[in-house]
Amino acid sequence: MHVADFGPNLKQAIMLARQAGLTASAAELEERASAVCTTSSEFLGQVGEAILQFRSREGRRVPAEVADLLDECLREVGKVWPKFRPGLLGALLRRIDQLRPR
Repeated sequence: MHVADFGPNLKQAIMLARQAGLTASAAELEERASAVCTTSSEFLGQVGEAILQFRSREGRRVPAEVADLLDECLREVGKVWPKFRPGLLGALLRRIDQLRPR
């Protein structure tokens, strides 16, 4: 599976989030998205989780341009981790994952 380089979009989203006053959440997103992972799959999962956590924490305060850039990132992450796809399918898959016994 080929995942396009979404790094520039993620960096732009983080920069715009900081400019919008979401400084602490943007810093945490940047830190988590730059963590060292042993596999590309692990990295993509980490980035997907970090984006969802950022959006959950900031909710409606996330500017539309930032949300669009993060959706583009999630579309790429979703190629490997379908539960991170933006939209209804991704939300449904995340909910199913939460309901699974661990």
